[in-house]
Amino acid sequence: MADLDPRYQLILGKQLAMNEQMWRTLQGHGLTEATELRLDFTYVAPDRASAESLKTVLEDQTDYDVIVRSAGGWLRRKWSVEGTTKPTTVTAEKLDNWVDWMVTAGLHQNCELDGWGTQF
Repeated sequence: MADLDPRYQLILGKQLAMNEQMWRTLQGHGLTEATELRLDFTYVAPDRASAESLKTVLEDQTDYDVIVRSAGGWLRRKWSVEGTTKPTTVTAEKLDNWVDWMVTAGLHQNCELDGWGTQF
């Protein structure tokens, strides 16, 4: 998929650039490789079926807490998939690998990883 899909390359490039910035910010606040974090994430989905499909994949393949949300009226309804990982330690490399997997999982269900964040 990585070599064939320009959408994958675009989304992954954007997310990896944000990872680099976020990693520096987290380290500036005292993050170490021993610090456990819960990572919150959001996907944008084109429709309910895609959102529900991604939710199922994430629940089947991870131990994440995942929900589907909708907002807006009938004609302008927007769908999203939101979730949180279990507490885990992270490194810059682990974050990049995780984001790569999350982007790929989303695209296979026609959803786009919108971003991630954390509090610690």
